Amino acid sequence: MVRRFFPCFLSILASACSAAPPPLDHSAPPPPRAAASPAAPAVTTPPPEPAETSAPAIAAAPKVPAPTNSGPPFPPPAFTPPHTRTAKPGDGAFTLLEEGAAQGTGALARAVVHPHPVKPHPYVVVVAVDLRKVELHLVAGTEEPTSSGVSKDRRPGLVPAADLPSLIAVFNGGFMARHGKWGMMVDGDVFLPPREEGCTAAILGDGSVRIASFPALAPLAAEIRAYRQTPPCLIEDGALHPRLPNEDTARLWGAAEGGNREIRRTALGLHADGTTLLFAIGEWVWARDLAAAMKSAGAVSAAELDINWSYTRFLLYDRSTPPAVVSTLIEKVEYTKSGYVTKPAPRDFFYLKQKRAAAPAPPDAPG
Repeated sequence: MVRRFFPCFLSILASACSAAPPPLDHSAPPPPRAAASPAAPAVTTPPPEPAETSAPAIAAAPKVPAPTNSGPPFPPPAFTPPHTRTAKPGDGAFTLLEEGAAQGTGALARAVVHPHPVKPHPYVVVVAVDLRKVELHLVAGTEEPTSSGVSKDRRPGLVPAADLPSLIAVFNGGFMARHGKWGMMVDGDVFLPPREEGCTAAILGDGSVRIASFPALAPLAAEIRAYRQTPPCLIEDGALHPRLPNEDTARLWGAAEGGNREIRRTALGLHADGTTLLFAIGEWVWARDLAAAMKSAGAVSAAELDINWSYTRFLLYDRSTPPAVVSTLIEKVEYTKSGYVTKPAPRDFFYLKQKRAAAPAPPDAPG
């Protein structure tokens, strides 16, 4: 894997990227089946658009330690919502997710936050994942991202059969290839080469995760087992992207067909504690709202994943054979019941599996 990936990595770093900003990501017709999750937070009728917020500091490369078996307690502590004006009771408090295969693991927790400075209805659900107990994996879809260099047998679109007994959750990947050609690699198979400005969610050989602009990951090139790129990082080294306040003109993080930017969006981030992965799914949010929610939840780095109704989901599974979906985290989520586990998915995705318990040390030999 290193022989195939490392030359590509150095080649990208050696030249400035001249690609134009990615076009907008558009919705497609929904999949054939749909299911609803437990009720999401109450919403209200949207009021008028607010004024732009002030520009944040320029982001720099993050420095996140690898997870270890020790460290901070889980779930993370409660956090303060971005705006007291729109915050609701309970915002920012993490509670353990005790559904399906997550029950009893103590590895997933959920919090809700209302991140808009004026509007009360946009909300974001944040899932904290303890990387000391759970592994993150990336899988190519049967169709996306499109690639001429990887054979069809290398894009299964399924959670590997060996991982189904320990499967906890599946969530969406990134944009279609035609919307920016953001890079992706899995186990040495380069589906799309990396772009220098792309925010890169990288999974290392030891199972740890890094999220950063691509050049910041150069020292880790030989350790990267898989990566998925997205538009420029929402958060890097604790700082919001400087163009988020002017998102309507920056056109970096996509929109629905017709140009609406107040849509469903997802993101993946890393908590400051170095051991907690954060997934977020937001309703009626701009990218800047999603970024504000992630930052308030403790993310020091965050990448926007896919957007729009048909492509965004977080599915929790049970321990049946094959695993079945028990929760969609928010309501009105489109998904195919047999997708990811028995029916191949056309789009790339991430999945979470419980780590195997460490084998006990052998007893000392008699003296």
